[in-house]
Amino acid sequence: MRVRGGVIHCRCSKCFCLPSKRRIKKRPRVLTLLSLPEDVLFHILKWLPAEDILAIRAVHPHLKYLVDNHASVWASASFREMWPSPDNLKLFERAAESGNFEAAVKLGIAYLYNEGLSISDEGRAEVNGLKASRFFSLTERLNVNAAPFIWLFIRPPWSVSGSCCKAVVFESLKAECQFQKVHKGSILYCLGKVLSLFEDEEKRKEALEMFEASSNQGCLNSSYLLWESSQRTAMSDPGRYLQSLRKLRDYATKGCWEAQISLAKACGNGNQLGLEAKSSHEVVLQLFQASHPVSKKSIFTVQKGMNDTMRYILIDWLVEVATMKDFTSLCLHMTVECVDRYLKLRVVPRAKLQLLGIACMVICTRFISKEILTIREAVWLTDNTYKYEDLVRMMGEIISALEGKIRIPTLVDYKEVLVNVVPTERRTLHLYSFICELSLLYTSLSVYSPAHLAAAALLLAKLMHRQAHPWTSQLWECTGFFYEDLIPCVLSLHKKCFHDDAPKDYRQVSLTAVKQRFEDKRYEGIGQEKVMGYGQLCKLLGVKQEDTEPSSSLNVAEIQTFLNSPSGKRTKRRRENSIQEDRGSFVTTPTAELSSQEETLLGNFLDWSLDYCSGYEGDQESEGEKEGDG
Repeated sequence: MRVRGGVIHCRCSKCFCLPSKRRIKKRPRVLTLLSLPEDVLFHILKWLPAEDILAIRAVHPHLKYLVDNHASVWASASFREMWPSPDNLKLFERAAESGNFEAAVKLGIAYLYNEGLSISDEGRAEVNGLKASRFFSLTERLNVNAAPFIWLFIRPPWSVSGSCCKAVVFESLKAECQFQKVHKGSILYCLGKVLSLFEDEEKRKEALEMFEASSNQGCLNSSYLLWESSQRTAMSDPGRYLQSLRKLRDYATKGCWEAQISLAKACGNGNQLGLEAKSSHEVVLQLFQASHPVSKKSIFTVQKGMNDTMRYILIDWLVEVATMKDFTSLCLHMTVECVDRYLKLRVVPRAKLQLLGIACMVICTRFISKEILTIREAVWLTDNTYKYEDLVRMMGEIISALEGKIRIPTLVDYKEVLVNVVPTERRTLHLYSFICELSLLYTSLSVYSPAHLAAAALLLAKLMHRQAHPWTSQLWECTGFFYEDLIPCVLSLHKKCFHDDAPKDYRQVSLTAVKQRFEDKRYEGIGQEKVMGYGQLCKLLGVKQEDTEPSSSLNVAEIQTFLNSPSGKRTKRRRENSIQEDRGSFVTTPTAELSSQEETLLGNFLDWSLDYCSGYEGDQESEGEKEGDG
């Protein structure tokens, strides 16, 4: 022992005169779910799947108390890939009453189509209709971010004989509006939309009355429809017409997309609302400059087993269906946008990609078309690979995932505005439409906004038809896009749409549904027109031609059979050296991975085209009910 600096130092290990320098290790504090603050717990619980919330509830009395006594937990709970059934019905109902949009949507659809709830046949339409009405009404009250949409489920056709669940829902909602004094504007809009689709003049008159009442309740969509119905009468009187257009400007300012499009068309074609030409151009300019690119590359981050070629095949097939059923270009663009938005949100097994595509088309045709794609016909178009109930459930998943927002700005909307701004020759207009639909097939083009694509597609169409002054000062003033701004997009469009080889299916057959769609007489056979070369286009644009790599041919082994043929003889898809043989019992499952042996066996039997199939004249049953209902 020695003293140093006034401190006694002892070298003896057995000496206890000084405190030991050895530190006592403290046990690390274990962070458990129960140790978290309640605010953090709520944040975690609110975004869990419903099944996980129930599992956590059973862990500890405190967690049980939080789950049972706070409605906000169920209001945000996820019901992804869950469907109402007798076992979980109370859970769905509790969540819906707590403000859960997804639960309310699925309950309304489940009761309407009697899917998953096994209601007995006796009085089914009456019982299910009243319950569906309750949850559809709740859905619209919760639907604050999108236009009213429940009408698309109860729209015609209705059952021509006997009771009809759709009719029961309609009458129940109508009775609710008579007694309820608040929150009925969107319901009245939906009821008016249903009545406006009937041929009966009395029903249409009643529809206008409902739109009027709905508009008075503050429903912007009803106000726009009333404006649209009075437009023809207003056009005969200049004073009334000017007042009508001022109303339109008011609706557009409040955020109604259809009103914004109509206003831009009116300003673009010279109806200037009493404004100077410069001010009119600014109205169109604001619409175009508000458009932003929405990249679709994240699709392949969410969908691990999907690639550009698989998406191309799916969209190509949807184009075939749209051609066979004569659906509009807007319907097709909306369908593709719904598919892409869903793919960015939720993982879809390869075996259900075709189901997703056809379900989106069913929804979009109901939303904008007079003629719809019925559920039974949609199932038939997939060679009955899916069942009626599969499609019903997928519709519920799509509506809930997209939060009811079906109608969004598309390339077609901006195209129609541009066509109103400058006169366009008929064949150039067909070529313009052709380019716009071809652009749907390529995700890489999503780096440009829809407005930018629409402007570039118009410029490309005019250049390909060698029109003088393809991009005028008027187009620049209305869109805000300089000629030089559009060149990269024009080159990308031409390269993708006309220069690169189209992908091939596993039999090395090119997938060219859009080209065949525009070979029809109504488009003056524009799909068969000889296309300007890439080098010629570069010379016209005054840019140096870049060396382009030849398109890599796809390996047959990489192409998986994942689509079934929509049957029918209403398209002109032609194949070289293809002979339709009896398919016998060989039917594939969409997106099913086949072994090399199975591909060899099936190679000569499978056909994805719309031709060579039995004639199907359409679904004659009540669309909203299964066989035997009503």
